[in-house]
Amino acid sequence: PWEDNDQFLTAWEQGRTGYPAVDAVMRQLHRWGWMHHLARHLVACFLTRGDLWVSWERGVAVFDRLLIDADWSLNNANWMWLSASAFFHQF
Repeated sequence: PWEDNDQFLTAWEQGRTGYPAVDAVMRQLHRWGWMHHLARHLVACFLTRGDLWVSWERGVAVFDRLLIDADWSLNNANWMWLSASAFFHQF
């Protein structure tokens, strides 16, 4: 169900979606390289099944690049979970 929309991904990554909470968290990620786990949940759900419908794999790439605590296995598993692409697909 996802779109391959570079404009949406860029706006999300740069904190320019127009949604203050999402934008603040993504700007924090750029500045500090870290965000609270609930903030990760917020921005991941927004990207994949909120308003943007961008593939979770695109979000993984952004987090892998920007998070100072990035872990490939955890990052991929959490994105699959939060995007509801592998588990709890009924949500």
